[in-house]
Amino acid sequence: MKTRTMPMTEMAKILAMSALLLGAALSLACAQTTSSGDDSIRPGHVPGEGTSYPLSPKASNISSADTQSDIAPTPPAPAVGPDAGVQQYLTAANVALAAGQTGTADAALEEAETRILTRSVPQTAGDTPSSDPVVAQIEQARSDIGSNNKPGAEQTINAILASNAPELAE
Repeated sequence: MKTRTMPMTEMAKILAMSALLLGAALSLACAQTTSSGDDSIRPGHVPGEGTSYPLSPKASNISSADTQSDIAPTPPAPAVGPDAGVQQYLTAANVALAAGQTGTADAALEEAETRILTRSVPQTAGDTPSSDPVVAQIEQARSDIGSNNKPGAEQTINAILASNAPELAE
């Protein structure tokens, strides 16, 4: 059996072409980004971790009247500690409203409502909405913020704070 030898120049051309094709394929692979499947998440952001953009102290997407985008800006967190209770969140909402930060006020109201709604209920009653009057008042204050009725929201929050409701002690 006779073996055929290739001249060195042909071998160099083949190696150069192979390296070129491999380089092109690698550069295309590196240019691709992984997708989470959700186009609303910016590349590199892990939902629930760190700051989510855009940021704005103004409330939006509470009602159809104040919705201008499918993505609501993230408001600054209310100025309370990690173990804050309902009363502290309601007070933070009032402070934020006084500063014109309706988004922060809405976030504080949401947290106050969450503290009240975090309760034990029978498994069969998990879908039943809360009938707690303070929850209804918080919803009213959020609705007032959404319809740009800042005085109404402040009045409702002040009424809750003055009520000495048992939820305020939690």
